[in-house]
Amino acid sequence: FDLQVGKSKIHVNVEGRLNISQRQLQSYIEDASRAVIKYYGRFPLSQTVINVTATPGDTVGFATATYDDDAECGVIDINIGRNVDSQSLDTSWTLTHEMLHLAFPVVHHNRRWLAEGIATYAEPIGRLRTGKLSAEEVWSDLVDNCPSGLPAQGAPGLNKNGSWGSTYWGGALFCLLADVEIRKQTNNRLGLEHALRAITDSGGSAASDWTAEQAIATGDRALGLQVLQSLYARMALRPGYVDLPSLWRELGVKRVGGSVVLVDNAPLAHIRRAIESNDASKP
Repeated sequence: FDLQVGKSKIHVNVEGRLNISQRQLQSYIEDASRAVIKYYGRFPLSQTVINVTATPGDTVGFATATYDDDAECGVIDINIGRNVDSQSLDTSWTLTHEMLHLAFPVVHHNRRWLAEGIATYAEPIGRLRTGKLSAEEVWSDLVDNCPSGLPAQGAPGLNKNGSWGSTYWGGALFCLLADVEIRKQTNNRLGLEHALRAITDSGGSAASDWTAEQAIATGDRALGLQVLQSLYARMALRPGYVDLPSLWRELGVKRVGGSVVLVDNAPLAHIRRAIESNDASKP
C-alpha cells in the first residue's frame, strides 16, 4: 500500500502475515513519519520504500535504512513480529530511528557514530513533540545512557573508537552538546535541528555521497557558527571530556530515586524546554 506524507510518498511492502490490521500498521508508519517531520520540518526524501517482514514473536525487531541509487528512493527494511499488537507499535522507536537516517549522508563506517548519534538523539525528541513520550522520559533516557558514550581511560576519539556506547551514545552526546551550544550562541533562537535541516535541504541526505565533514561544515555555515566543527575536533579527533553531572544540573535534569525531575529554575532550563518543544521553521 501507499502513503502520502506531506510531499513525500511511501510505498509499503509486507512479506508474511501480521495479526494487526493494515490500518494499524499504517498508523505506526504515519506516527513515525510525523516524529521525523516534527524534527526536520519535512520528510527527508521524496520517495521511500518500507519492506516489512513478518517474523516470529510480538515485538518490532531489527531494521536498516539505506538509499537505492538505481530506484532513486530510500529503503527501510524492518522485521515486525507477527503477533505484535498496537500497544507495542505505539511504544516502538525503531522505525522513527531508521527514517531519521534518510535525512543524513550514509557516511564512512568510522564516522557512523555521527549518523547513529543524530538518529538516537532526534528520535525521542520527535516522538516527544508528537505526544508519544514525556519530557521526563526523554531526559531520563539521556541521563541513563549518555555515560556509556564517554571515552574510557586511554580510549581514542569517536572516529577511532567504534564501541557500541560511543557509536550510539557518544554520538547522541555530541548532538546534545551541539544543541545546547547553538542555543547559547543564538540566544535560543536556533538549535541543532536547524543545522540538520540545512544539511538535508542542501542535498546532504541519504541520497548524497557527502562526507561527515562536508555535512557538519554545511550545518555550521547555515547558522553562521563554528559549533559543529569545533565540537567535532574536540570529540571525534580527541577523547573529549564532558562533565555530565554539571550539564544535567545546568539543564535542570535531576535524578530522584528511579525518576527524573525537571527543575525549571535551573540556569539552562529555558534551553532544555526549547529542545523539547521548539518546532520553529527553518532559519
